[in-house]
Amino acid sequence: MNYLWHLLLLSTMSATTTHALSTSIVVVGLNAALQKRFILPPNTNLEPGNVHRAHNSETGVGGKGQDVGVAMSCLMSKEKQPRDDKVLLAQFLGMGPEGDAVSGALRLRRGLSDKLTIRNAAPLRTCTTIVGKDCATELVETSGEVTEEELEQLGQKVESLVNDGGKASGVCIMGSMPPGCGDDTYAQLSEKMVGKDTLVLIDSVIGLDALLKTLKSCFESDDREGGAVLKLNAAELCKLAGANKSEAEKVTIEELTAATSCFLTKYECASSALDYLCVTDGKFPGYLVEVPKESTTENKINFIQLPAIDISKQVKGGMLYPIGAGDTVAAGTLAAWQYLHHEPKAGEENFFGVVPKQVGNILSSVKSKWLSDASSDEKSIKMATSFAFGLSCGSASCLQQENSVFDVDDAVRYFSEMDSPVIQ
Repeated sequence: MNYLWHLLLLSTMSATTTHALSTSIVVVGLNAALQKRFILPPNTNLEPGNVHRAHNSETGVGGKGQDVGVAMSCLMSKEKQPRDDKVLLAQFLGMGPEGDAVSGALRLRRGLSDKLTIRNAAPLRTCTTIVGKDCATELVETSGEVTEEELEQLGQKVESLVNDGGKASGVCIMGSMPPGCGDDTYAQLSEKMVGKDTLVLIDSVIGLDALLKTLKSCFESDDREGGAVLKLNAAELCKLAGANKSEAEKVTIEELTAATSCFLTKYECASSALDYLCVTDGKFPGYLVEVPKESTTENKINFIQLPAIDISKQVKGGMLYPIGAGDTVAAGTLAAWQYLHHEPKAGEENFFGVVPKQVGNILSSVKSKWLSDASSDEKSIKMATSFAFGLSCGSASCLQQENSVFDVDDAVRYFSEMDSPVIQ
């Protein structure tokens, strides 16, 4: 009898901590890295040609997709939620001590599942950040090549999870790909796991044309509930459109309008595949750009300006750590979007996603306030609220040395103190 009761208890525990893919976010971060931080003595900056001895050194997780996983683990740790399978990292971690270190940090320290991890034969690259008094320098190694067989293994793992648990709740596509991956790799993986109700955030321009064509096909259904956004900074958007913009200068509405129009002309499927562009602009305000579904020559492009966040008063020791902040923006945006998209009804205690209940309540409250203040539709205000929360998470991460790690209370404070967005 005791044995049967023990089996029942194990079964119940498994049911409460294991999630179907249809309730999970898959982060596609194929180009992982071991991150080393070489911290110079106080009041010292890097001087090329000189010998520098470390004041301190640290080792951690690197790679854009891995940064997203780490940031989402910070959100999930706020209420000590069961974390198994809520966030799945689709990644290649090379064999050897570097891959072992990253694998252990993600699984044991961050509680992230390794169900979509491939331990490939090529050694894992190392990225080194040299942290000085008022600036940081990033040294990035080249990645080892992924074989065709290893790519097939990842695809098979994705297919197995889809067959067992349906299409993904959310998909986050991050950064570059290692050698051996074709330009259509993101498109092929998305075709397997994106359904008509999946929320997709893209933070990459690699293989973008093929990816947008696939997403257009995924979202052709009239009853679709999902959608996709492309996150990029203003300089990247201008570059994609064939224009130059300095990252040190604030983007203008005229520049954004021209760049968006050129982008939509260059990528024919973008108007069908994407709902919004989430445009960051460093220390300046961010913009949510509504992607028009018709010709941009006849339809005005709508912008929602989100206030800039001043973190200068919160800086510890006068140093900011911006590496990984953009990835944290992506993590916070998609996590908040997932919550507001599946917003629990009154009386529902639990939410299956990444955002803890306490933070979710704040998201709902701010969204309702902004909706009452604005002339825009609820869908756009939900997305603006999500992006604003992502920007708050990214700002909070600049206060911490470790990539994409942040104090959720800092992010919530920045978010709660934001002024209402400006519709333009």
